[in-house]
Amino acid sequence: MDKKTEVKKLDWGWMAQHMPGVVTLVQERKAQMGSAHVNLCWKHGVLLCEPGWFYAREGSVSVGVPFFGAEMDDLLRQFGSWDAARSAPLLVLKALDSGGSNGKD
Repeated sequence: MDKKTEVKKLDWGWMAQHMPGVVTLVQERKAQMGSAHVNLCWKHGVLLCEPGWFYAREGSVSVGVPFFGAEMDDLLRQFGSWDAARSAPLLVLKALDSGGSNGKD
């Protein structure tokens, strides 16, 4: 892999300051789904900008690529119209397939 296409090591340190609620949700998902899956979602949704893998929002800060489809549209519509939710953390990850892996990496 050359330097231009090499995926950088995951660095989540900045999130603690700017998205503390999302950090808590990420930790919960790691416990539920496994660190490898959450890291894979981060890689594809944040570093590689692929939709349908990782999207997080807290207050005015968001990271990742929103999912497509009616379910995500409805979720974001509800999230945007509820005053309390504007600062509440939101984390959407690709679901694990039935084998516990998504067939990538």
